[in-house]
Amino acid sequence: MTESFPVALSRAIDRSGMSLEHLQRRLAPHDVRVSLSTLSYWRRGRTRPERPESLRAVSVIEEVLGLPNGYLISLLGPRKPRGRWAARSSAKSHDVLWDGASALPPLLAELDEPGPGELTFLSVREQHFVNQDGMDDRTVVHCVVRSEVDWRRTCVVLNRAEPADAELPLITAASGCAIGRTRTHQPSGFVLAEILLDRVLRVGDTAAFSYEVKWFGTERSTNFTRAMRQCAREYLLEVVFHQDAAPASCHQFRRESARQPEIDHGGLRLGSYQSVHLLAHDEKSAIVGIRWAW
Repeated sequence: MTESFPVALSRAIDRSGMSLEHLQRRLAPHDVRVSLSTLSYWRRGRTRPERPESLRAVSVIEEVLGLPNGYLISLLGPRKPRGRWAARSSAKSHDVLWDGASALPPLLAELDEPGPGELTFLSVREQHFVNQDGMDDRTVVHCVVRSEVDWRRTCVVLNRAEPADAELPLITAASGCAIGRTRTHQPSGFVLAEILLDRVLRVGDTAAFSYEVKWFGTERSTNFTRAMRQCAREYLLEVVFHQDAAPASCHQFRRESARQPEIDHGGLRLGSYQSVHLLAHDEKSAIVGIRWAW
């Protein structure tokens, strides 16, 4: 039976004893530039090399890994069709969502992040709690996802500390999942974690899970923001304030990217149980959130 391209590539890398970082460095003298995330996606079958520069990179990889000339390329077969897949794969880049996103590709390359369009987020509900000192305390996140591919078991969640926080946020499982590998980048405040679902999903299967993020702020907070690579069919954000820390005003906002200004979408009235919320369906903005003043 003929090997598939990702299996053959992965076995060759394992036999060589190289890490993806080492392989990337070995390609550089040949004037080949391939990101760690791309190498990782090729290795795991998430994407495949198709453009001329990518096929040239594969030829150099064959040489570096000691494979017969043309062996890996022969396993690619005909180019995959476009159309419907491309229409549902409109994930926003991390550069759109975050300042300092250059720190993310090496971290994501080590995690089993779904490719664009592999998971549909049917529902995301976040409850963000602000403590009696007006500081971020914790966020409880409930998700319902549907797999668009076979053999999907994980997704990756990302949170970011504020510069003044005493520690990076801590992500723990609540129900329907476990926490797999985690990666952090202290200078930028990023924390990434694999969510291990309770079973392997086939096409059309759904999974419900929840996790909690513990924050370690040292200053009063003024907003909670959600950056979305792919919009959820329904997104609900609720901010719950301690009874001794009621804000003077609250507003919901949208941003088209991390480099664009916030657009105020109106005030939110604090309820008798000290909470405000926003509800969005098929949100197209990259960033949404609630801001408050004391």
